[in-house]
Amino acid sequence: MMKKVTFLVGIGVGYLIGSKEGREKLMQLWNDPKVQDTVQQGTDWAKEKAPGLQEKAQDAVGSAKESAKDAMGQAKESVSSSGSSNSGSSGSSNSGSSGSSTSGGASARPASATAAAGAAGTQTSGGDRPMDPAHPQPETGR
Repeated sequence: MMKKVTFLVGIGVGYLIGSKEGREKLMQLWNDPKVQDTVQQGTDWAKEKAPGLQEKAQDAVGSAKESAKDAMGQAKESVSSSGSSNSGSSGSSNSGSSGSSTSGGASARPASATAAAGAAGTQTSGGDRPMDPAHPQPETGR
C-alpha cells in the first residue's frame, strides 16, 4: 500500500515539475495567500530556532573534535609502543624488501618509518612494501 502511495506522489510531483501546465499550476499554488502565510510562519519559526540550533551544532562539533583528538592520541601511543618493541628488527632499512621480520603478522617498522612512508603516500595501510603500479602486490593467504 505504501509503495502505491509513494508511486502516485512521485507521478504528481513529476507532473507539477515536468509539464508546462504543471509548472503553471505550481506557480498559482505558490502565489496563493494561504501558502505564503504558511511559508512566512515557517520562516519566522526557523529564524527563532536558528540561534539555539547553531549553539547545539557548535557544541557537537567541539565534542567530536575532542573525541577525535583523544582517539588520535591513543592511536599514536599504540603505534609508538608497538614500534619501540620491534624497532631493532628493520632499523634503517626502509627499502620495502620482502625479507623484513615480523612477529604475528604485525609490521616490524618503527613508527617514524611508518609515518614518513604514509606521509609520502607510498605505503599501504599496514603493509611493509612500497606500492608500485608496475609491480602488483602478491596475494596474501588471509
